Amino acid sequence: MNPREWDREKAVDVLVLIIIFAFLLSYFTPRLLLSKTITTGGDTASHYYSAYFMKNSLLPAGRLVGWTQGNYAGFPMFQFYFFLPFLVMAVLGYLIPLQIAFKLVSVLGIFLLPAAAYYGMKAMKFRFPIPAFSAALMLPFLFMEANSMWGANIPSTLAGEFTYSISMALTLIFLGVLYREMEKSEGRRSTPLIALLVLITFTHVYTLLFVVITSTYFLAERNRKKLAGNLAFLFKIYFTAFLLTSFWAIPMVAKLDYTTPFAVVWDIKNIYEVFPKNLLPIYLLSALGIVWGLWKKEDKILFITFSLVAAFFLYTVSTRLGIVDIRFIPFLQIYPLLAAAYILGTAASRLRGEWLLPVILVLATILWVNQSVTFIPNWIDWNYEGFEGKAVWPAFNGVNQYLAGGPGDPRVVYEHSQLHNSAGSSRAFESLPLFSGRDTLEGLYMQSTVSSPFIFYIQSEISQVTSCPFPQWPCTRFNPSDAARHLEIFNVGEVIARTDATKVALINHPGYEFEKEIGPYTVFRLTGNKGSYVEVPKYEPVLFETSRWKESAYLWFINLSLLDVPLVFTDDASDPGPFKLVKTDGKLTDIPRVPIERDCTVSESVKDDEITFTTNCVGVPHIVKVSYFPNWKVEGADKIYLVSPSFMLVIPSQEQVRIYYGKTFIDTLGQILTLLGIMLLLFGRRIGPGLDEPLYTKIFEEVLGKIETHKKWIFIAAIVILLGLVLSHSASQKEARLLDDRFGMELALATERYTVCDVRVKNPDLKEECFHDVAVATGDYNLCDVKIKTRELRDDCFKEIAVATGDLNLCQVKIESNTVKAECVEAIENRR
Repeated sequence: MNPREWDREKAVDVLVLIIIFAFLLSYFTPRLLLSKTITTGGDTASHYYSAYFMKNSLLPAGRLVGWTQGNYAGFPMFQFYFFLPFLVMAVLGYLIPLQIAFKLVSVLGIFLLPAAAYYGMKAMKFRFPIPAFSAALMLPFLFMEANSMWGANIPSTLAGEFTYSISMALTLIFLGVLYREMEKSEGRRSTPLIALLVLITFTHVYTLLFVVITSTYFLAERNRKKLAGNLAFLFKIYFTAFLLTSFWAIPMVAKLDYTTPFAVVWDIKNIYEVFPKNLLPIYLLSALGIVWGLWKKEDKILFITFSLVAAFFLYTVSTRLGIVDIRFIPFLQIYPLLAAAYILGTAASRLRGEWLLPVILVLATILWVNQSVTFIPNWIDWNYEGFEGKAVWPAFNGVNQYLAGGPGDPRVVYEHSQLHNSAGSSRAFESLPLFSGRDTLEGLYMQSTVSSPFIFYIQSEISQVTSCPFPQWPCTRFNPSDAARHLEIFNVGEVIARTDATKVALINHPGYEFEKEIGPYTVFRLTGNKGSYVEVPKYEPVLFETSRWKESAYLWFINLSLLDVPLVFTDDASDPGPFKLVKTDGKLTDIPRVPIERDCTVSESVKDDEITFTTNCVGVPHIVKVSYFPNWKVEGADKIYLVSPSFMLVIPSQEQVRIYYGKTFIDTLGQILTLLGIMLLLFGRRIGPGLDEPLYTKIFEEVLGKIETHKKWIFIAAIVILLGLVLSHSASQKEARLLDDRFGMELALATERYTVCDVRVKNPDLKEECFHDVAVATGDYNLCDVKIKTRELRDDCFKEIAVATGDLNLCQVKIESNTVKAECVEAIENRR
């Protein structure tokens, strides 16, 4: 290619990107992005508090992760969510208003995606005009309105998935650069890839999983020397990135037991949700591009095809990993577009004046996209005009100002309702900590704490309509009486009601007192709450031995008769320590009640990362109504215990007690590994072998040689080990499933909801038993008829309900077995 032609192609590429950015700016106008308002819309509204917390609490303390009392009875901010975009917002927030910094970073992934597709394809050495075509074809994906939850398109980003959008763009660049470097026989550069992998890790775990699996493509190499070189290069990249991210990643993984998994299987009704009808022509081109590329033995297309296989594999196994399956679908939507760009570019290369085609394609794409867009412009305006631009802002702000306080004040909860959308989002009041300084229960990062199931159960008790996001933790119905007791446990002082039905119910309930009406909102005060975060329980805590404390805690929580007796959870009660009462059978029946007959006075001070209190009851258990987490440390007591439902319990050894958020061994280990990674990266061979790629190549080549020599025995050993692991896993899984089913049956009976049987119980026989128990408990004989297929169990179900209700007709009409029918009639007549 002559220099003049190269300059022309480069100019066309730049022009295409400028046109794309200008088009995006016509939607995301500077007027909106540079206005000093707090962004709203879906989850996005709640993300702003995270940026605010990073800037005003974490960075001044020299931290990237820390405790906030703001939501969920406290949770570790950024321990289980991706801090990098918020760090960028916070740093920018020192230079420009944080509101504007938030907006700019929140749209960054949208503007990066076309450029990332261009650069990734350019790095893979696709010829002109394929990279420019790739950038243009990102527009139909970005403006796809088929879903707003899966990630990377504009609706998903507006809904709050902007960290995913940024990470998706970084993924396109990473895989393009990785392919380029892998194609080199020498002089491979690992530093850019390490940097990109670190950025991907800090922006989203789904993209990280995708690049890890896709990278295995380069292990399909028959030449031993080349395979050893590939292994060494990948090892250098991934091991270094692992070390550099260890300060955050290792504690995150190590503390997953203190989260609430959200592994729902998304209900995709038809293929057009994944591949919308208006994009089918492009996806048909994608299929043609893949077929053509594979026929031509184009390795780059084989790599793109492998990436689709990797995405589909992750989609199918995601629920087993405890993650959401639909987060992998955007890869299946984006990467085919690269194949479409390839076939279009290949065809264009045969035409005269091909340098004009990228401009024509991007303009045609823009016209096409403009015709298909419906709700996106209104959503952009809605989000970026901010809270302050909503008609209900004066009332919303008025409620927050009325409730203004700090972390030491009792918590505030609000009725869940879509009517809150008028303030900018149905989640608007999750930002109570931002606008009023008061802590609330619900929040955005519901997986980041063990308290989530209890909080959403409370939500269902005070709301006409509930979200109940965890299918494994069923909720209940509106019940202000039960709610009052649960709200006291969580030290809730006020309730914000939004619907007329809830307002009327609370006005007429003695547990709530009307305080203030501001616009469409009514504030009620709980009359029975003492307003304390630290208190001495009414009864002695019971040391409760269980291997499934979350399930036991949930059953305890929904059983009002048990709430006065705190359970201290342990998996080994052989040494009861300071506890007088022990229960080792794992059952919530016959819980002992021993009153604590002490007149205790406790004064407290609560901050985000520190709780101090003074008590006159040394040696007596004190419950701290803040979520348990291993980073909490204590002075003035021996240790912190996990107590029901998910709080902390301490037994003071002195009058002054301090509980503070500190470091664990795992945190320190992660920091040491990160420091080691920095030293290896900076100093390399000066401190030893470091990251010497030729050395690792030699080691891998020797290992591969030995594997080749002993491959027969290695294969046999691998099969035996794999078989053993499969059998062991199968047995443990079977036992775990049985325990899950038994818990599901208990939960269904406790909540008297047959839908729990459907969701939680997998074994068909136990599922029918579950329906039987719920039907008998509720007297709903229709359940026996509809849900139970086994005749003997169905007859018994009818019989028990008939005997309990004295319904002779039920015996005679519904029971098939003459023997059971006679027993039923006799039992009823005997009772009479």
